[in-house]
Amino acid sequence: MKDRPATHTFLQSASPEIAGGKREPAISASHTEVIVCHGCDHYFDSVPCKPGYQLNCNYCGSVLQTHHRNWLSRAGAFTVAGVVLFVMTVSFPFLGLEAGGQQQLSQLLSGVLALLDREQFILASLVFVTIFLLPLVELLCLAFVIAARWFDVKPRGLNAVMQLLFISRPWNMMEIFFISVLITSIKLGDIASLIPGVGLYAFAGLILVLIYTHMHLDRHALWQWLRYDNRFVVSEGDKLAVCHCCDALVSERLSHCPRCQSKVRRRIYDSYQRTLALLVAATILYLPANLLPIMTTVQFGVERTDTILSGIMHLFEAGNFFIAGIVFVASMLVPILKIVTLAYLLWAIKKKQQGSPKRQTFIYRVTEFVGRWSMIDVFVVTLLVAMVQFGVLANVEPNGAIVCFAGVVVLTMLAAETFDPRLLWDAHNDQ
Repeated sequence: MKDRPATHTFLQSASPEIAGGKREPAISASHTEVIVCHGCDHYFDSVPCKPGYQLNCNYCGSVLQTHHRNWLSRAGAFTVAGVVLFVMTVSFPFLGLEAGGQQQLSQLLSGVLALLDREQFILASLVFVTIFLLPLVELLCLAFVIAARWFDVKPRGLNAVMQLLFISRPWNMMEIFFISVLITSIKLGDIASLIPGVGLYAFAGLILVLIYTHMHLDRHALWQWLRYDNRFVVSEGDKLAVCHCCDALVSERLSHCPRCQSKVRRRIYDSYQRTLALLVAATILYLPANLLPIMTTVQFGVERTDTILSGIMHLFEAGNFFIAGIVFVASMLVPILKIVTLAYLLWAIKKKQQGSPKRQTFIYRVTEFVGRWSMIDVFVVTLLVAMVQFGVLANVEPNGAIVCFAGVVVLTMLAAETFDPRLLWDAHNDQ
């Protein structure tokens, strides 16, 4: 691979595009066999990717391209299975709880309804979006895109659906919710017996199906099918920006990418300032999230109020060391490490430190991946509130700290999304 683009000289004339309410200048479109890394902006000549393999950037290690044999038929089969499993998940009982001769049955959204009854609207909305709405949107987008590709039709709005499909994926938290179910079952071991329903098994299958669907979905092939041209200029001397959505090379004189209609920007707008502001807000919420009580449990008339730390200590005292370790890492260690890590990366950009941008980019990727797992405690409290309502025997109610903690998780995830790792390479080049 070479560190410079090798473009074709043939240009195809294109009529002016209209984007964002403004008429774009006349555009010349062509195809170039070039791959641009989103992590560091290095250019590579495109080479064939063997089925089952992936291409990685030599500089920062980011994945450039993947390819699977028969990807369309496999992704289509997984999507159909996913739709069936989603219907089963919401139609059948999800979990049951039996204590003192009483039985409590719950559906997937019972926790959301329980939070709404307690006027926890922000928390209920967050849980609803991450375990129901976004998975549904993801399945509908997958079905729409794969059906369009299968029948080789390009309906209006297809590019917007493809954008939504890839943007919404990080906020689908079904696998985290499933781990929360396992932790909840251990927490309730002394109070009641947990009865898994058909909906829970379907939910587990749906998680695996969506993972395999995205593993086999060929993003590069989809965008190339939508429009083969991937280089759009007004004149040959234009500076080019990489479209963050479809990987096309687009002149900075254009406001929108002609292929996917995303906004053209060389870097994420005000990345440094926005990430810093989100980090400050997350840091402010981190203190009440850990110091205030997160939930109150009443068992046989005895009331107990727990913070995140005291809940972890109860798990340790009960001998559930592995689960306690998971909760400690996800709920206490990950949020503070994410704040510290992003603060370090911002400091490295500001001071133009001599540290390796490759190592710093890797640290950022790890931080971005693990941050969402802090939602475990939010989901555990939601499940407990929905299921443990046995009158004088046992009750669980949420407290204010859970909202603060959910705010920390969301703000740090947004901070990671607004952070532009290419700024690390900019600072290195300036130095």
